[in-house]
Amino acid sequence: MELPQQPSQVHLTARNLRGIAHPLRVQILTSLRTEGPATATTVARRLNLNTGATSYHLRQLAEYGFITEAPSPGGRRERWWQAAHANTVAPDNEALDSSEGLGIAYLQALGRVWSDALTAAIEATPSLTPEWRDAQDFGDYALALTPADAKELTAEIHALLRRRTSAAAAADAQAPQEAARVTFQFQLFPTSEDRRVTQPTDME
Repeated sequence: MELPQQPSQVHLTARNLRGIAHPLRVQILTSLRTEGPATATTVARRLNLNTGATSYHLRQLAEYGFITEAPSPGGRRERWWQAAHANTVAPDNEALDSSEGLGIAYLQALGRVWSDALTAAIEATPSLTPEWRDAQDFGDYALALTPADAKELTAEIHALLRRRTSAAAAADAQAPQEAARVTFQFQLFPTSEDRRVTQPTDME
């Protein structure tokens, strides 16, 4: 199935965060972006979810503009869904400071989904070929950075990954037989001993 042209990004606002600040919705949207359009039944099978719950979350994602209906292959009467955007921009300061807490709830949902993905990858390690065991990597680095340094580093990493993504898409038809889809996760945040209180507390 040919995928539709997508706007590259969706920016999270106080309104549309209501539709995505849930771990299952993050999983569903990710599945539609990476594995292509699907019915509720297909998504449920991909993610080992209940079909009824999946249908509800799909409707919520559609209501808030994260997914749209897709043409049904072969004119079948099934309802197909597709991602409306290629990626999501993290909540801005206004959304993070909102009294409703939806920005933080969304980031917590992301953290849960990413943590589950990492755990699943670790558990699957014994089944990997020796080549993929050598290629798989888990690691972290402790750095001393200013906020400007941190932004520059993440920009460099994103630029490298975008180049890789573009090159992979261009060469998709000629992908080597041993090629597999991989997930690259990274997080950058101040460690616990160095977090600064930047907002007045109630006692001040």
